[in-house]
Amino acid sequence: MNKKLISNRPYVHRLLSKTATTDEVLIITSYDYFLQKNDLHLLRKIYKEIILVPHSTDDDYLLNNTVSPLLDKYEKIHLVTNPQFDSRYHVIYELVIRRNKSIRITTVYDFCENHLKKVYIPEDITQSNPNIHTLPAFGKRVRYPKKIIDVTVSTIIFLLSLPVWIISFIIIKIQSPGAAFFLQERVGMDNKLFNCIKFRSMGLDAEANGAIFSKKKDSRVFKYGGFMRLSRIDELPQIYNIFRRDLSLIGPRPERPVFCESFEEVIPYYNLRHNVKPGITGYAQVMYSYGAGVADARHKLMYDLYYIKNWNLQLELKIILLTIIVIFGRKGR
Repeated sequence: MNKKLISNRPYVHRLLSKTATTDEVLIITSYDYFLQKNDLHLLRKIYKEIILVPHSTDDDYLLNNTVSPLLDKYEKIHLVTNPQFDSRYHVIYELVIRRNKSIRITTVYDFCENHLKKVYIPEDITQSNPNIHTLPAFGKRVRYPKKIIDVTVSTIIFLLSLPVWIISFIIIKIQSPGAAFFLQERVGMDNKLFNCIKFRSMGLDAEANGAIFSKKKDSRVFKYGGFMRLSRIDELPQIYNIFRRDLSLIGPRPERPVFCESFEEVIPYYNLRHNVKPGITGYAQVMYSYGAGVADARHKLMYDLYYIKNWNLQLELKIILLTIIVIFGRKGR
């Protein structure tokens, strides 16, 4: 047997579903990174079977051992492809037609936006997404309702949370002597820098060796600091940034300059997130679990750009509701 077939065979992933609402099978060719656990959970409710075919899989194996047997089982095929570097869909399409089966073809760009509610970001900086050549900044139609939401909700949160501010200030002073508030330089709209204010959740020497991403069970975090991060209490002082117009209540999470510079070098379209004001919370924060590094930044950018591209009042209110669920479920970080 051909060694290439043996080496490539394990990389074709097949996921069966017992709860599908349609009789279609989903085939994603030249599959890369863009699906996560929540996405697969959603898709398994729709499709009888999901076939994930990575870039490296041999075409003969794909057709003879994956697609052909599926055509014996199913009448309907939904094929998702990346037309920039994937020619397999032509071969699969012809095979399906010869077998008198039904097929519909969707680009990975449209599939992500229409089915997964996020924008596809290529894995390589040299690749592109023709659906997002550029994203405009929010116009008056968006800015005005967002400003009303920002001021109204932030004022209510501040008044209701004032006792929490006082208690947090006292506990921080007891558990970790030093300033209770922490200023950190972040990148805002149009790449302008601002000082983001938060309750300090780490020791005073947390970044003595330079800027690094925080992580789960971070040893630099003191006891109450860990609670604040889980409940998002540490972000309450950013209400001040909203009143200063540095931040919006909802938007892409403001990142540190050193990380932005590194992400822009390897993640396509990363700088587009700076077309709008960053937010205390956002679509990426409520849709994607905590992570650090390039892979997680790429995933979160998919949600950030979807938010910018598809903003509407319903989406804004949905994010507020999901943020409340995260806070009371202690799913912060």
